[in-house]
Amino acid sequence: MVQADIKQTFLNKNCSHIYFSKMRSLIGIIILLVALGSTSWGQEESKTRKDERRERDKYLGLGTGFSYVKVTDNNTSPLRYKGITIPANLSFLVHSEKIIKSFETDFSYGNLTTPTELPWYNPTNTSYYISLRYNILYRFKQLAEDRINWYLGPEFNINGHFRVNYKYGNSAFTFDNYNGIGLATRFEFPFHYRAKKMKLWFIKLNRRDRDLRLSWQLSTPFVSFMIRPTYVTITNFIDPDLQSKITADHISGGFFVPFNLRSQTELHYILHNGNAIRLSYVWNFFHHDPGYNKVQSAYHGLTLSLLFKFNNNSDKQ
Repeated sequence: MVQADIKQTFLNKNCSHIYFSKMRSLIGIIILLVALGSTSWGQEESKTRKDERRERDKYLGLGTGFSYVKVTDNNTSPLRYKGITIPANLSFLVHSEKIIKSFETDFSYGNLTTPTELPWYNPTNTSYYISLRYNILYRFKQLAEDRINWYLGPEFNINGHFRVNYKYGNSAFTFDNYNGIGLATRFEFPFHYRAKKMKLWFIKLNRRDRDLRLSWQLSTPFVSFMIRPTYVTITNFIDPDLQSKITADHISGGFFVPFNLRSQTELHYILHNGNAIRLSYVWNFFHHDPGYNKVQSAYHGLTLSLLFKFNNNSDKQ
């Protein structure tokens, strides 16, 4: 009887050992399958994202045109200066139906004058304007039966407007520099027209199929950091030997301080080789009034750019 109990106990232990051994093996196999599945899924997901990035159109843009600037800066004069300047644009664009990334640099140079005539001299301001912007926009919604894509996303910008009026002598130089983080919204309307044979007087024209894209983007910084002279400046302000640091009086900013609003309207004309021609109109308004050196400016720019496509993929998301 005792031997039978011992034998039964031994068999129970042996069976339990075999059972737990098999369970460990089964759990190990399940873990291995899950790990392999996760790896495969991760590779597939990574591949999908990589394919998405590969299918995005990538452009390098170079452009110029003409611009018109108006500015009032109480640091040096209560008069409004305005004039035509020459702009230049350098941009990098990543575009698809789901996401848009763009980095743009705008620069303009020219002379601004005031219509107020003074008896002793003709006042002229030399204007140097530069703007750098980077934004990442995601498609938020489709409107008008999916014909218009609505994008939203953050924008980072750096802006500088430098002005020199040599008639003011040691108060000739003034500027405003403001850098902000804010929101941009964009509406895009892609469309096309079909091939058509036309006749203009005695000239026969054969119009080919074309893809076009009309867009409007509006942006404003929510939080800004600004550097600006507090009062009438001197040319030696930028000389580190004569003024070695920017004090707290020169720095300001905050929520919507200064106020900046930018509008950009574009028409893209897509060529058959993948490159594009872009016609853009930019309006950039800036206002800052701390109570003693108000500055306000408006920039209008019309630019024609050539966009050179990096990748050869014609498929779009």
